[in-house]
Amino acid sequence: MRENRSGGDTQVSNANGTTLVSYLLGGMAFWGGIGWVADRALGFSALFLPVGLIVGFAGAVYLIYAQHVRS
Repeated sequence: MRENRSGGDTQVSNANGTTLVSYLLGGMAFWGGIGWVADRALGFSALFLPVGLIVGFAGAVYLIYAQHVRS
């Protein structure tokens, strides 16, 4: 737990390992699933699934950075 004291305001961040891992896995599962559905719908074998996994990972890393590192 991290406390940030500035100007009398106290912010407590509940960023633990489980939260961060769930962001990564959730982002990859969601966007990977969308890529898998796009592959099936468009007749490709493995084009959009890896793209979706990479987009999900990048989005999750950005979300972690924006919520827990930058704040």
